[in-house]
Amino acid sequence: MKGRAMDRRKVWPRFIRFVSAAMWILIVGTVLLLAFGHGRFPSWEQGEATNQDTSHRPQRVLVTYPGATELLIDLGEAHRIVGTVAPYGVEPPQYKRRYEALPIIDAPYVPSREDVLALKPDMIIAWSHHFTPTYLGDESNWQRRGITTYVVPATIRKGQPTVESTVFPFIDDMGRIFGIEAKAAAYKKSLVNRVNAVLVNAEKRKTMGREPTVLILQAHGHSTYSLYGPIYVIDDIVKKAGGRNLVKHQLSQVGPERVLGFDPDYIVYVYAGDTSGHVPTDEEMKASLMADENLRHMRAVMNGHIIPVAFSDVNNGNGRTITALETINNGLSEY
Repeated sequence: MKGRAMDRRKVWPRFIRFVSAAMWILIVGTVLLLAFGHGRFPSWEQGEATNQDTSHRPQRVLVTYPGATELLIDLGEAHRIVGTVAPYGVEPPQYKRRYEALPIIDAPYVPSREDVLALKPDMIIAWSHHFTPTYLGDESNWQRRGITTYVVPATIRKGQPTVESTVFPFIDDMGRIFGIEAKAAAYKKSLVNRVNAVLVNAEKRKTMGREPTVLILQAHGHSTYSLYGPIYVIDDIVKKAGGRNLVKHQLSQVGPERVLGFDPDYIVYVYAGDTSGHVPTDEEMKASLMADENLRHMRAVMNGHIIPVAFSDVNNGNGRTITALETINNGLSEY
């Protein structure tokens, strides 16, 4: 009997501690559920939106990423923009007039913190690297001021990005943030349909034994080039179009000798345009690459298998990415 009493005295305190711990877990879990169940999202899995209260649509949006400005134009929400950086190059006709009508900030890429405060935004949509000490500082500094921050998925360099992991989540997020889910869903569906059409075309070529090799090239002048690898979404675009990218690791600012280490069937030539406002034709772009004496003996160059693609189509992280996909698909289908 005495032994059993001793056992009870040992077990009872353990039982009390167990029940107390369970109650604390329940309380903390309930608090977290309530905190996150009213539209506040500390971070989003794809794009990263912080301090986002979905019961209040942002009214004063600052954009430091041109692709976001274009997407808000597509979704009919550009009237909320109080400041945006200028586009990277000449805008396509469907955006040019509406983009020019927006308040363009003086800074070419990212405004100063003082300029941001002067605009009094309630939301900032930006590149991932803009929220660093060199530029706008940590996102938490803006959140403490009640300003929502959103990092565009296409600017987050991790893994091997795809259209499904960058463009589509971006559209979904904008739909939720601005309360236009139906409009965003319809826009995304139109893009999905265009992607599927390309996939069907690429599969037909594949059944015929055609899976051409591709080199994705961007010129910087003076025979200096960058070769796109899997860390950029254009790698996924080329795959969807039925091509096989020969570059497995990104090569930036390299000379012609590194380019000549590859022998692709096609070259996807990414061009950024110039500051004059001139929009080069495809033939002009092909001619500019063929004029490089260092590359003129490459098989793809000699055969004229060069597919020009606008830099902004490839890197703006919005519906223009699908335009680049269609351009590459059409180029691979011509030969």
